[in-house]
Amino acid sequence: MDRALDPRPARRKRLIVIGCIGGVGLFSAIVWAGSFSTSRVRVEAAKVSIGTVQKGLFKEFIPVTGTVQPIQTVFLDALEGGTVKQRFVEDGHMVKAGEPIIELNNPQLHMDAINREAQLLDQQNNLRNTRLAMDQQTTRLKDDLLNLDKELKRMERDQVIDERLVKDALLAQNTFLSNKENLEYMREKRKLLAANVRSDSLFRQSQVGSITNNLQLIDQNLRFLRENLQNLVIKAPIDGQLSGLNVELGQTKQRGERIAQIDVLQRFKVRARIPEHYVSRVSIGLQGTFTHAGREHAVEVFKVYPEVSNGEFDVDLRFIGEKPEVRRGQTFQVRLQLSEDMEVVILPRGPFFQDTGGQWVYVVDAEGTAAKREVKLGRQNPDMYEVIDGLVPGDRVVTSRYNAFNNADELIIQ
Repeated sequence: MDRALDPRPARRKRLIVIGCIGGVGLFSAIVWAGSFSTSRVRVEAAKVSIGTVQKGLFKEFIPVTGTVQPIQTVFLDALEGGTVKQRFVEDGHMVKAGEPIIELNNPQLHMDAINREAQLLDQQNNLRNTRLAMDQQTTRLKDDLLNLDKELKRMERDQVIDERLVKDALLAQNTFLSNKENLEYMREKRKLLAANVRSDSLFRQSQVGSITNNLQLIDQNLRFLRENLQNLVIKAPIDGQLSGLNVELGQTKQRGERIAQIDVLQRFKVRARIPEHYVSRVSIGLQGTFTHAGREHAVEVFKVYPEVSNGEFDVDLRFIGEKPEVRRGQTFQVRLQLSEDMEVVILPRGPFFQDTGGQWVYVVDAEGTAAKREVKLGRQNPDMYEVIDGLVPGDRVVTSRYNAFNNADELIIQ
């Protein structure tokens, strides 16, 4: 027979399904409504910084620290090693070109120079004796030729007389022929001697040139030896101030060791270190400014050092226009200008850039509410950002840090 079924389980299932659908709908409605809501943060006006966008000249420059140095510095190194025998001037004094500074003592160098000089002098004497022997040989050959010419002229005169005597039958035919043969012999002998004189002359010319060159080379070596001994006395190559001299009597100095330096103090330059990512933008002729004694002075780059160390490279700058009164070792904050001044829209620099990367800012309206706005910033210097898009002159922008605002859509500035 039929029996009645209990409807409660089915009813409970329907209620559960309806409840789930209702919960999902309520959650969706909350999310949907939240997507149209605006998050706001109230801040005190004293805790934020506001900058005004304006149109003006933008100067793209980088601040670098410059140190005043002498325009020229000459380093003094020991050309020969030795012990300090005498010190003529003290560190910090002004010196003249050629003035001795210290003298080194090196007995071994003196002994080697004496032995080498003796060898060179011996070679020099041998070459001179060889040239003297050649001169004597040439003189002897020329003298023999002169004597032979004299004898040949006498025999030719006798030959003319012998021909007359033979015609008159006053001279034997055999004697005449014998005298004639002697004359021919002397003529051939003169030809041979003349050829020897010519060969000797050509040989002498080549040898004398070689001997002369060798003698000159020996003289140069002798001068070098004597100058090398003079290198034990270290002298000032230019006028200037001596610095870095730290030697004591009896102290040993090696060849090539730094002794001191001489600085030319009539003029100065500024040495600055610049981050390496600017190396392609810094060139000779680039100008900058710095403030000294309440006045602004101009400098320009005249030398760029390509070597990079610790992520930086060096440049030398010289003063242009009025030269300030400076001293060695002074430091200045130099603003090195990387491009020409351009009239653009600019925004005062602030720490907000660290939080947004310059992609958006809070723009303040007349009621004191600051709303988010996407922007595009370009070049920058220590004071300003170049505004490419998103802002117009007159806009007021919050330039302080944004991390305390929790990425709010609006700021209500009280």
